Amino acid sequence: MIEVTVLTTVYDGMPYLRDSVRSIIDQSLSDWRFVIVDDGSTDGTAEFLEAIDDSRFTILRQPNGGTAAAANHGLKLCDTEFVARMDADDVSLSTRLEEQLTFLKAHPEVGLVGAQMAPLGERGIGRSLDLPVTHDAIMESLLAGRHGMAHSCILMRTALLKQVGGYWPYRLNDAWDMMLRMGEVSRLANIDHVLHHYRVHEGSQNGYAMRCMRFSVAFACELARRRRSGLPALMPDEFTQLRNQQPWWRRAAAVIDIHARCQYRLALAERHGNNRVRGAMRMSWAALCAPELTVRRMARGLRRNRTKAGAV
Repeated sequence: MIEVTVLTTVYDGMPYLRDSVRSIIDQSLSDWRFVIVDDGSTDGTAEFLEAIDDSRFTILRQPNGGTAAAANHGLKLCDTEFVARMDADDVSLSTRLEEQLTFLKAHPEVGLVGAQMAPLGERGIGRSLDLPVTHDAIMESLLAGRHGMAHSCILMRTALLKQVGGYWPYRLNDAWDMMLRMGEVSRLANIDHVLHHYRVHEGSQNGYAMRCMRFSVAFACELARRRRSGLPALMPDEFTQLRNQQPWWRRAAAVIDIHARCQYRLALAERHGNNRVRGAMRMSWAALCAPELTVRRMARGLRRNRTKAGAV
């Protein structure tokens, strides 16, 4: 019996979509379905998907409506007990689905499980993100707007995802809100070793995309805070008005934070690509722009090193 459906949404996914699909085909768990929603791609994505000759694949197409609309569209066809998410430019290690499925079967209280992941560039693979592994630590990170899970490599219980309403209807980054709502009705966990590589390249994160992402994260966190406090939900434009009323120095700090995060992401791509010297210089600039964020990253790495040393 097939227990897992892999769900991917893609917009202009070439040339990396090919490697992403291959990493699922090469999984040690071979009994799965793969639903791919083409969200109005204009490159060679449609032609690549049309050429796939595998009965396990279902290809859907829609006019470009954003990742949330595409995910909810694909979710309608996910009728297996578990659904896995997969980004169109990432690569999963061969045992990812099998290990995550085994974990969820052994931990019925957990509704969503992720894993550690590492950046993948043109010239190699970086170190793990060192994500938290326990429910409380994951929720604390998510509610603070810090990475607690990697949406691109999660496996979750389909019934729970549909119970919380799937993904929100807004044309915004949808992952953070869904993970918070799943964490409110079940436990969250991360398998504590790398099972996934996320793609970093110089076109993977520009300033506009980072602004959209951080707005979506802040909006999701505010909605979660309001649910906990029994307050009415906001619409995105109402949340924008509230943010615009903040003091100038807080708005300026947010701009600097977004700039630093974007520079950090570009630095990763350059360090693992063909511009290592420029990547090191950009990483230093990102650290100067956001010293608090840099300290948190360093502290996370130190905690990981101490944990590994204690386990030896």
